[in-house]
Amino acid sequence: MLALRFKQYKSDASIYYFIDEETRKLDIAIIYVNNVCFMGSKDFLLLSELKQKFIMKWECCDLEKTKEFLGMYISHNCKDPKIFVDQSEYLNKVLAYFNVATNPIILLPLGYLFKPNDKQYNPNFHQKQIVRSLTYLIIGSCSDIGFAVVKLA
Repeated sequence: MLALRFKQYKSDASIYYFIDEETRKLDIAIIYVNNVCFMGSKDFLLLSELKQKFIMKWECCDLEKTKEFLGMYISHNCKDPKIFVDQSEYLNKVLAYFNVATNPIILLPLGYLFKPNDKQYNPNFHQKQIVRSLTYLIIGSCSDIGFAVVKLA
């Protein structure tokens, strides 16, 4: 990436950025093992040129518009410039793997106190695996479950 004049983001080794000297437009490349996602400015020519240089150097193919990256489904709205990240398919796989029923949401009354679980520990319940799986969701798109996952950990 450095040979293509990308700079590595200091706080994340998998993110590279390219700033065009003349137009000051920004393009970003996210790299994870053998997956790369390019994002950039509306100047499609610059982004396309950078992608072509990357493809020539590493002999890969362009899958065009990114719809999925590392289990995260990505969509955007052109009218209202927002990006949406959805990991519901990953969450459903996690729930199925750990045999967790997906019941409708039940709101608890204000002041509800949880009672300690007095059941015997089930060695088949893989708490560490669940915490790792849910942590991936926290990082990707579900920061609102962070407190509960930290308590579980």
